Amino acid sequence: MKKISSIVYGIFGAVAIVFGVAALLIPEAVVPEATESRDLAHIIREQGAATIFLGLMSFWCIFNYERRRVVHFFLILFTLFIAGIHWFDYLEGRRPLMSGIVNAVPFVIFLAMAVFGRRNGKAYRNLARGYSSDL
Repeated sequence: MKKISSIVYGIFGAVAIVFGVAALLIPEAVVPEATESRDLAHIIREQGAATIFLGLMSFWCIFNYERRRVVHFFLILFTLFIAGIHWFDYLEGRRPLMSGIVNAVPFVIFLAMAVFGRRNGKAYRNLARGYSSDL
Protein backbone atom coordinates (compact mmCIF):
# COMPACT_ATOMS: atom_id res chain seq x y z
CA MET A 1 0.00 0.00 0.00
CA LYS A 2 2.93 2.33 0.68
CA LYS A 3 4.03 2.28 -2.96
CA ILE A 4 0.53 2.98 -4.28
CA SER A 5 0.00 5.74 -1.71
CA SER A 6 3.31 7.35 -2.63
CA ILE A 7 2.36 7.32 -6.31
CA VAL A 8 -1.02 8.93 -5.53
CA TYR A 9 0.63 11.57 -3.33
CA GLY A 10 3.19 12.24 -6.06
CA ILE A 11 0.62 12.62 -8.84
CA PHE A 12 -1.65 14.82 -6.71
CA GLY A 13 1.32 16.91 -5.56
CA ALA A 14 2.68 17.40 -9.07
CA VAL A 15 -0.71 18.34 -10.55
CA ALA A 16 -1.42 20.72 -7.66
CA ILE A 17 1.95 22.45 -7.99
CA VAL A 18 1.68 22.80 -11.78
CA PHE A 19 -1.85 24.19 -11.50
CA GLY A 20 -0.82 26.45 -8.62
CA VAL A 21 2.19 27.88 -10.45
CA ALA A 22 0.07 28.48 -13.55
CA ALA A 23 -2.59 30.25 -11.49
CA LEU A 24 0.03 32.28 -9.64
CA LEU A 25 1.96 33.41 -12.70
CA ILE A 26 -0.70 33.47 -15.44
CA PRO A 27 -4.17 33.63 -13.85
CA GLU A 28 -5.85 34.24 -17.22
CA ALA A 29 -4.57 30.83 -18.38
CA VAL A 30 -6.67 29.22 -15.65
CA VAL A 31 -9.67 31.56 -15.82
CA PRO A 32 -9.85 33.63 -19.03
CA GLU A 33 -12.09 36.24 -17.37
CA ALA A 34 -9.13 37.19 -15.13
CA THR A 35 -7.86 39.46 -17.93
CA GLU A 36 -10.91 41.68 -17.43
CA SER A 37 -10.88 41.87 -13.63
CA ARG A 38 -7.93 42.65 -11.39
CA ASP A 39 -9.89 41.40 -8.38
CA LEU A 40 -10.54 38.05 -10.05
CA ALA A 41 -6.88 37.77 -11.08
CA HIS A 42 -5.89 38.47 -7.47
CA ILE A 43 -8.21 35.75 -6.14
CA ILE A 44 -6.93 33.26 -8.73
CA ARG A 45 -3.33 34.02 -7.69
CA GLU A 46 -4.24 33.47 -4.03
CA GLN A 47 -5.87 30.17 -4.95
CA GLY A 48 -2.71 29.26 -6.86
CA ALA A 49 -0.57 29.90 -3.78
CA ALA A 50 -2.87 27.72 -1.67
CA THR A 51 -2.78 24.97 -4.29
CA ILE A 52 1.03 25.00 -4.30
CA PHE A 53 0.90 24.52 -0.53
CA LEU A 54 -1.42 21.51 -0.97
CA GLY A 55 0.99 20.00 -3.47
CA LEU A 56 3.88 20.47 -1.07
CA MET A 57 1.88 18.82 1.73
CA SER A 58 1.16 15.90 -0.57
CA PHE A 59 4.90 15.51 -1.20
CA TRP A 60 5.47 15.78 2.56
CA CYS A 61 3.28 12.69 2.96
CA ILE A 62 5.65 10.74 0.71
CA PHE A 63 8.75 11.63 2.70
CA ASN A 64 7.04 11.34 6.11
CA TYR A 65 4.97 8.28 5.36
CA GLU A 66 4.77 7.04 8.94
CA ARG A 67 3.61 10.44 10.28
CA ARG A 68 1.21 11.51 7.52
CA ARG A 69 -2.15 10.60 9.13
CA VAL A 70 -3.20 14.13 10.14
CA VAL A 71 -2.06 15.69 6.86
CA HIS A 72 -3.89 12.96 4.94
CA PHE A 73 -7.05 13.71 6.93
CA PHE A 74 -6.83 17.38 5.95
CA LEU A 75 -6.23 16.46 2.30
CA ILE A 76 -9.45 14.43 2.49
CA LEU A 77 -11.26 17.37 4.06
CA PHE A 78 -9.97 19.85 1.49
CA THR A 79 -10.89 17.62 -1.46
CA LEU A 80 -14.34 17.11 0.09
CA PHE A 81 -14.86 20.88 0.22
CA ILE A 82 -13.73 21.32 -3.39
CA ALA A 83 -15.98 18.48 -4.57
CA GLY A 84 -18.88 19.87 -2.54
CA ILE A 85 -18.49 23.33 -4.08
CA HIS A 86 -18.58 21.86 -7.59
CA TRP A 87 -21.54 19.58 -6.86
CA PHE A 88 -23.45 22.46 -5.29
CA ASP A 89 -22.80 24.59 -8.39
CA TYR A 90 -23.90 21.70 -10.62
CA LEU A 91 -27.13 21.28 -8.65
CA GLU A 92 -27.76 25.04 -8.94
CA GLY A 93 -27.28 24.80 -12.73
CA ARG A 94 -24.07 26.85 -12.84
CA ARG A 95 -21.60 24.05 -13.69
CA PRO A 96 -21.72 20.99 -15.95
CA LEU A 97 -22.02 17.48 -14.51
CA MET A 98 -18.39 16.71 -15.39
CA SER A 99 -17.27 19.48 -13.05
CA GLY A 100 -18.72 17.64 -10.06
CA ILE A 101 -17.46 14.25 -11.20
CA VAL A 102 -13.89 15.36 -11.99
CA ASN A 103 -13.55 17.31 -8.75
CA ALA A 104 -14.87 14.40 -6.69
CA VAL A 105 -12.15 12.02 -7.94
CA PRO A 106 -9.36 13.24 -5.58
CA PHE A 107 -11.75 13.01 -2.60
CA VAL A 108 -12.75 9.45 -3.48
CA ILE A 109 -9.12 8.40 -3.98
CA PHE A 110 -7.88 9.93 -0.70
CA LEU A 111 -10.84 8.48 1.17
CA ALA A 112 -10.22 5.04 -0.35
CA MET A 113 -6.56 5.27 0.67
CA ALA A 114 -7.63 5.90 4.27
CA VAL A 115 -10.27 3.16 4.35
CA PHE A 116 -8.42 0.40 2.49
CA GLY A 117 -5.04 1.27 3.96
CA ARG A 118 -6.12 -0.09 7.36
CA ARG A 119 -5.57 -3.76 6.79
CA ASN A 120 -5.40 -5.04 10.34
CA GLY A 121 -6.46 -4.36 13.91
CA LYS A 122 -3.12 -2.68 14.68
CA ALA A 123 -4.20 0.32 12.62
CA TYR A 124 -7.24 0.85 14.83
CA ARG A 125 -5.21 0.55 18.05
CA ASN A 126 -2.72 3.05 16.68
CA LEU A 127 -5.56 5.35 15.66
CA ALA A 128 -6.71 5.47 19.28
CA ARG A 129 -3.18 6.50 20.24
CA GLY A 130 -3.19 9.29 17.64
CA TYR A 131 -1.12 7.80 14.84
CA SER A 132 -1.31 5.14 12.19
CA SER A 133 1.37 3.60 10.06
CA ASP A 134 -1.21 1.76 7.97
CA LEU A 135 -3.12 4.71 6.52
